[in-house]
Amino acid sequence: MSDISIPGVKSKYETEKLVESLMKLERVPKQRAEERLSAIEKQRSSWMDLNRRFSSLRESSRSLYSFQNPFNERNAVSSDESVLSATASREAIEETKSFIVKRTAAADRFMSDPIKSDSKIASGSYVFSIGETSIKLNYSGGNLKDFAEALNKKASGNIRAQLINIKAQEQVLVIESLKTGRENRLGFLEDAEKLALNLGLVEKASSSARELGNKPQRFVQPIDQSKVREEGTALYVGPRSEAAIKLPAAISSSALVLEMEVEFKNIPKERGADALPPPGPSIPSIGGMDYEGIHIESAPSDVKLPEWTAPPTPPVMDDFSPLFILDGSGRAVPLAELSPASGYKSISVPLALYSDSFSGLGIRNSNTDRELRVRSVRVYDPEEIAGFRPKNPVETAKDALIVMEGIEISRPSNTIDDLVPGLSLNLWNASEAAVKLKIEPDREAVKEALIGLVGNYNRLMAELNILSRNDDKILDEIAYFTDEEKKSYKERLGLFAGDTTLNQLRSTMQRSMMDLYPTNSGVKQLNSFGISTDSRTGGSYDASRLRGYLEIDEKTLDKALLEQFQDIKEAFGNDTDGDLIVDSGVAYKLDNLMKAYVETGGIVTIRTRTLDDQISRQKRDIDNLETQLVRKEADLKRKYGLMESALGQMESSASAWDSFNKSQGN
Repeated sequence: MSDISIPGVKSKYETEKLVESLMKLERVPKQRAEERLSAIEKQRSSWMDLNRRFSSLRESSRSLYSFQNPFNERNAVSSDESVLSATASREAIEETKSFIVKRTAAADRFMSDPIKSDSKIASGSYVFSIGETSIKLNYSGGNLKDFAEALNKKASGNIRAQLINIKAQEQVLVIESLKTGRENRLGFLEDAEKLALNLGLVEKASSSARELGNKPQRFVQPIDQSKVREEGTALYVGPRSEAAIKLPAAISSSALVLEMEVEFKNIPKERGADALPPPGPSIPSIGGMDYEGIHIESAPSDVKLPEWTAPPTPPVMDDFSPLFILDGSGRAVPLAELSPASGYKSISVPLALYSDSFSGLGIRNSNTDRELRVRSVRVYDPEEIAGFRPKNPVETAKDALIVMEGIEISRPSNTIDDLVPGLSLNLWNASEAAVKLKIEPDREAVKEALIGLVGNYNRLMAELNILSRNDDKILDEIAYFTDEEKKSYKERLGLFAGDTTLNQLRSTMQRSMMDLYPTNSGVKQLNSFGISTDSRTGGSYDASRLRGYLEIDEKTLDKALLEQFQDIKEAFGNDTDGDLIVDSGVAYKLDNLMKAYVETGGIVTIRTRTLDDQISRQKRDIDNLETQLVRKEADLKRKYGLMESALGQMESSASAWDSFNKSQGN
């Protein structure tokens, strides 16, 4: 059985080896075509990698001179971040402002009396108000914890309730508004009012609010009607005059606040403008006479007047404390000084700091060139809400009060973004000390953008060096490559050696970094800002520093950003002809250079399209060669199979003749 041979399956003549040896020679054209395909695909992959590098460098370049460039970003630096901080947008103006945070905005926060831990809350309709907003909770009854959780869920974002254990079996309920500002007072309606009274959150109080009106009354001196008058809802008190606004009867000033709007402004006047000499007596003409047709006029009277001496100019009087608190005994207590300014300014005064009782407001305008108007004068209890006042207030709702450059401003929130264009203030704590807020360029953002540009530039330059030069030293010089990257790039060394397009690009990029660029203070090179191909001073020869890579001297760059900020901006992108379109600068030049490669129909598109066509042709050639090889191999196997079959028949015939001859011989 071992001598059985099936042609094409098993051959004792080893025709399979013969066929395989012949096919190796036949496969050479296909192997060469596959090698050409691999080389073309490697070229295409390299162009795609270059395209990504081109795009990254172009984006970095455009970001340095486009509308959203980092040179227009602003930083707000506070001299005391614990009191006031701010964020500045691109619209903010570079300047320094002074702020005094007199008061931060707060929200109502009420605490109950001690409550037994097992206390129950009855079912009912509990309505809470925050300013104009009402929150209704239909509660089916339960313990304090369930009630607090139900209220937090219903009034999320408006009210928060929490239970605090003060003893083993006692708790207090704290209910607070989550909205700051005097207008956002916390109120209790319907069953919530009963609950607040029962738990000791609030207590009943008689209204203490009083409007003082604008009816002038005598202060100390009689009223000068020519200088004191009612103007609409305001009381006008002219220079060197006084008046008072009084209540019918004195009231206790405990917990009361005096609130008013005041306009205290300068009225400039030329001193001595009225000091003109008197006209003298008026003497009528005494007429004349007629004689024989001739009219003779009498001589005018001649009155000798004494020499006139101008009266002395009255002294200028400055008094910045024109307002007084009047207590029940008539004693006048001066209020804080005012700053002259046009427009009404709101003033709020805690009366308890000045006296035990209050009967009115005194106004004494001793100034010669200032006028004073007062309106909307009232006293009230800031903690009182619709006949109730908190029994255990942890904090009371109030507006933030700040002074900016001498101007007093109030807002309901601790975040103020409508005061200075492009500036959002954040108030943290009150302080008597002024806080300086400096709005300046965001130099860190510019520095990061410049570092990003240099990084993308160097990465592209490294690609160009690798593809255009077959030198292993290039890879060894690039310290940031991983072992895997070095292995990958080693296969591409010199792949585009002799490509004039890429060599020209590398030269143009290097030249762009060494050119002079116009700025307002003269032409500048990047090395004056700490960006150069070699930031060292002295030292030995280093070939890697001659390959076009950029370096940054961080100290020099930081100094330039501080002292030559505008020059750096203009060196990277500048409008030299005044048409509001950037037409010069490093970033502008690099952007235009990269544009020719990455835009639709650009150099990369043309190159990759050509390579795609070559890849398609090579794949068709390989497919055709593969088909030919299959046919060739099948034909060889068929022919060698027929040969084996013929040899087998011949061997069979020979064996038969041998057998026949042997039998005849016997």
